[in-house]
Amino acid sequence: MQDKETKHLIAELELVMRSFIRDFKKELNEILGEGFTSSEFSFLRAMYDSSCQNVSSLASMLNVSNSHATSVMDRLVDKGLITRGRSEQDRRVVVFTLTETGTEIFKSLHDKREAYMEERFSKLSSKEIKELIRIFNRL
Repeated sequence: MQDKETKHLIAELELVMRSFIRDFKKELNEILGEGFTSSEFSFLRAMYDSSCQNVSSLASMLNVSNSHATSVMDRLVDKGLITRGRSEQDRRVVVFTLTETGTEIFKSLHDKREAYMEERFSKLSSKEIKELIRIFNRL
């Protein structure tokens, strides 16, 4: 059983985390601009960083449902950032490929996002960042 102080601190932590996450998401969305969601950016990054090309692999990598992944991929196809095709090894499998435009836009957004992250966390030392990582991994 937790004492009163611990319960109070947990409640305060909840408020601080909600505020941080809300502000963090808002700021990241501003960086991505109105034309992109954080999910779309995550999928572009996953495709850029790995050999994952099909919906189920990307969904698994990003820990989202296949239906959500399909929805995001459809939006990226509509925006001309990826193309949809069939696997040469198994024609039943749909694969996606980044377009040249998709790669350029991803790199531009990635650079903006990286600069934001560096600025956002510049108040923390490397030791403090490592401690945050350790704490969140424990949860």
